[in-house]
Amino acid sequence: MHMYLFFFLLGRMAILNGLAFFIPLLCSFSWGEPAYLYFGPSLAITLALGGLMMGIGRCHSKQLGVAGGAWYMVLVWIMLGAVGMLPYLFSGTLSVADAFFESISAYTTVGLSCVAGLAGNVPRSLVLWHGLMEWLGGLNFILLMVTIIPQVSGCFGLTLSVHQSISFSPMLGRMDIAARQVGKIYAAITVLSVLAYLLAGLSLFDACISAFRSISTSGDAPFSFISGSNPALEWACAFSMLLACGNFLLYWKSFERRDLKSAFRDTELRVFLGILLGTALLVSFHLWKMGVYDGADSLRLGFFHVLSFYSTSGFITADVSAWPDFDKFILLLIVFVGGCIGSATGGLRVMRFIVLFKIAAQEMRHLLHPRMVISLKVSGVPVDMKIISRVLSYFFLFMAVFFVSTIIISLSGMTPLQSMGVAAGCLTSAGATAHLFGIVEFSAEPAWLKAYCAFLMILGRLEIFSFLIVLQTAAQAFKRRW
Repeated sequence: MHMYLFFFLLGRMAILNGLAFFIPLLCSFSWGEPAYLYFGPSLAITLALGGLMMGIGRCHSKQLGVAGGAWYMVLVWIMLGAVGMLPYLFSGTLSVADAFFESISAYTTVGLSCVAGLAGNVPRSLVLWHGLMEWLGGLNFILLMVTIIPQVSGCFGLTLSVHQSISFSPMLGRMDIAARQVGKIYAAITVLSVLAYLLAGLSLFDACISAFRSISTSGDAPFSFISGSNPALEWACAFSMLLACGNFLLYWKSFERRDLKSAFRDTELRVFLGILLGTALLVSFHLWKMGVYDGADSLRLGFFHVLSFYSTSGFITADVSAWPDFDKFILLLIVFVGGCIGSATGGLRVMRFIVLFKIAAQEMRHLLHPRMVISLKVSGVPVDMKIISRVLSYFFLFMAVFFVSTIIISLSGMTPLQSMGVAAGCLTSAGATAHLFGIVEFSAEPAWLKAYCAFLMILGRLEIFSFLIVLQTAAQAFKRRW
């Protein structure tokens, strides 16, 4: 394992996120807040840590192996969680356990929180930092997805390398090129989201915070400005969430070729939009049929909340916990699907479900015609058996972790439905699934539950395979030593 490149990448990520401390620090002077007392030390510690790790890895190689990529993906989230919690600790806002949980929840864009009850008393600089962590978390995840994850899990090669002619490589130079492409698209969509919120009537500060949350699919964290019944804000948020669900590399290719229509020829995007429309109409019709809202409000709120949960954002503008059980379970199930591969959303992703359904259809045809040779294709591109086996393995592992976690979380005293909501929220980065069953904030929960949920949040962002590789390499190292 190339440890020098491993430390170099960790150090670079630490410095990138550490520099973000300058933003709330500078803004706090105009707000008259003593943020230098907690952002100053946080900035110094983070930059020193990043500089030390980059110094250790200055003689790095140009290639990162699978084991190194897996270790990097695990440790980078832990490092970001440790960095992000520093302002909460120095300001005395949260304890160590609560601060780490809050930081991990923000960076993994889950949206669960320990400060919901303190939202009105938290300094604006910390509110801004919370939004920045969510925005950076979405960006970090997409950067990992287009650089490290394809080597480790191998499940993204289908659409990102074959269909779109984008070759993944562990070479550092090509990783940087892909990262710059995605970063530009992410920044551009963020600007569009800010403009949409400004047109909807929010102030610049509130528009930026809301854009950070919707574009990163972080959803209803404790400082949400999209609450109540405000159709203009709902449409602005829906616009931002819809953009966040798409494949960012597909956006880049469409922009580069000046052919926006080509994006809509993508099979995954068309299936995503079809599922969104069908599910939204189903929920809206049921809400109207049950007399929860009139026709117009049923359509508006049904569409908004289906998109919100489908994108794993979890923005809530109505009392969804009081909705009929049918609609709540639809919202719970839809988070497992998630958005397109190459987006900031969580869940299993639409492409994996396309492959799973095609596998099922292929097996049915093979039972009827045992001698028929069938090739599984998506958009006319043959799917390699290695990808099919990894999709099946990932689906099994994901569901196994979900059910085991539901049992573990229920030991805290939560009901089975609440445990399912929390487990689903942590794994799919849609923390609002806990809100469906009455779990609003986590400050009163035991420390062991917060630690386990933080682990689940990281595991959901790791695509599970990385964690298994880390366990395997650690076990092998232990055997060699002893």
